[in-house]
Amino acid sequence: MPSPKAPSEGSELVLGWRVGPSLDPSYWLERGAKAGLQPPDELFTVPSIAMATHTAIIAQSGSGKSAFLGRLIEEIALRTKARCLILDPNADFKKVHEVAPASLWKKASYNRAIRSGRLPHESSRKQFATAWSKIPIRIRTGSEARGVKYEPFQISWPSLSMDFIAEDVTPMLRSELYHCHAFVKTLGEVLRYIYLATGRITNIIDEAEEIVHLVRDSDDRKYLRHELQQRFNVGSVLSNRRRVTRIGSSGFLMLHGELLVSRTTVERTFERLVEGALTISDYVSREIERFYFGRARLYQASGMLQPIGTKHTRSHRHTLEIIDIPNLDRSTRLLALDALLRTEWDRARSSWNTAVDRPEKEDTRIPTFIVVDEAHNLIPREPRNRAELALREQFRTVVAEGRKYGLFLILVSQRPDKLDSLILSECENRAVMKLGSESVLAFAREMLGLQDLSPKLLSKCLDFEIGRALLVGQWSPSGPQVVYAAARRTVEGGRNLRSSYWAVAKPLSVSGTASRGPTRKK
Repeated sequence: MPSPKAPSEGSELVLGWRVGPSLDPSYWLERGAKAGLQPPDELFTVPSIAMATHTAIIAQSGSGKSAFLGRLIEEIALRTKARCLILDPNADFKKVHEVAPASLWKKASYNRAIRSGRLPHESSRKQFATAWSKIPIRIRTGSEARGVKYEPFQISWPSLSMDFIAEDVTPMLRSELYHCHAFVKTLGEVLRYIYLATGRITNIIDEAEEIVHLVRDSDDRKYLRHELQQRFNVGSVLSNRRRVTRIGSSGFLMLHGELLVSRTTVERTFERLVEGALTISDYVSREIERFYFGRARLYQASGMLQPIGTKHTRSHRHTLEIIDIPNLDRSTRLLALDALLRTEWDRARSSWNTAVDRPEKEDTRIPTFIVVDEAHNLIPREPRNRAELALREQFRTVVAEGRKYGLFLILVSQRPDKLDSLILSECENRAVMKLGSESVLAFAREMLGLQDLSPKLLSKCLDFEIGRALLVGQWSPSGPQVVYAAARRTVEGGRNLRSSYWAVAKPLSVSGTASRGPTRKK
């Protein structure tokens, strides 16, 4: 990750309003308070560089956590160059490209009776909307995706974990499957080089099967090596001057302005592909080969696999990327999310490897914040099956080693007792909103390392009203602070039941019984 700037050089994220002893936002208690007219010291701001760590937001339902999370993501997107990858289980961010109505700003006020109000800090909708319209947003949803911002969620086959592919296979046969998958993963690297250097889009499953059949049908290893080397000739792939740029005499190549890689790395990857293909003929039975490609074809038929060289390889160009989890197929949901995390991990490590070979001033990498709402469902304390265990291990890898690669988690949960304790303990930035019980508060205190806080301060979380948050960690450098969350300015996609409709008595007929609607005249 790039060297941190001095605090004076970084931006400030506006997360909330400062509160008085009563925990009401002080500015909005004044007569004539209006959005945009507040003195700067009435706002609670966070240095952007203080976000370069893992973050946990713990709150019960109805505490305002979705609005607080939305506000945090808006500020990261507007005031930094960072990306946010949002795993959205409740469709809260499905309409994040839409800006709230102008009434949010014009009618902003704080109701003292119910001690609540949606309080933006800009003077008008136009001020926010103008800046927000420049944020690149992609929403990846189910196969029925419609609209400019929406597209079907697809993954690359090489990014899948062996834990999902070999879930039903005996341990003795897993090694054979490993050889198959290792070969296809290497093929994926080669096909990406080919795409970036030539623009050719390839179906990786078709290509892999064709190579395996070529290997199976010949006993002449010398001939096979020659055929494969001709099929994937490094020289011809890298000779396209329109898409391949040589970087001086360094030996590095820029492929289509996207990937900086050395020629030696490309040559070694091509050689690994040849060796991998030959290994399959030596160590993989035809039965396992058929099982492997049969499963690949099954996922391909579902529409979830993407050819090498489409938008999937360029997702890092979107500042906000939302994964609309409710609309993903339930049977492959965990598999898809695991593949997504592996793709992010591989991209971040590849960028790091490239950056360390270049001068520090040329390091233009940006961090990615992986936002996980309802985190206890995806990162459970006690996984129920191999799929949940594999996904949890991916998150553990990110939380343990992601910092140096620029990967940071933002976890949100109302059940910290069901969330993996190892991951939770690694979060340095912590926000505690309203909690419903002493037991949950005690667990949060232990797992979030809040033992140094006074019991009196922490116990306030049990009585918090909507919108209040106790912030602890790097993002509150002057010490623990209670703030009133500033308004989320984008449209929240999720929706609760409309109490004004259901929580009223049914209309009664003349006879005193509930009306069943209009009746026909006889």
